[in-house]
Amino acid sequence: MGRDSGIVQGIVARALRKRVDPHGKPIIDPSILKGVEADDSGIVELWIRPSKPHCPCCLNDLIELRSLLKGQRGVLACHIEIVGIPESDRWTAAINE
Repeated sequence: MGRDSGIVQGIVARALRKRVDPHGKPIIDPSILKGVEADDSGIVELWIRPSKPHCPCCLNDLIELRSLLKGQRGVLACHIEIVGIPESDRWTAAINE
């Protein structure tokens, strides 16, 4: 892992620590945030299990989270993969379109 990915990881970590899902749970709760990866080129990947899997406000919140992260210095792209819920591929597609 290079110096640049460490900078990006710090930026992403700060943004995630401040984030609370629409139901009042911190996004960094292990039941929600399943994984984070940032590479040297600034590509960020998150694996998330929404706290309320069929709640439209959770979907909107994750779209906003992706936009927020993409706007951070050093972040070239952000992909959010939804895991652990039925039809997670549809959620992933909607968030990353």
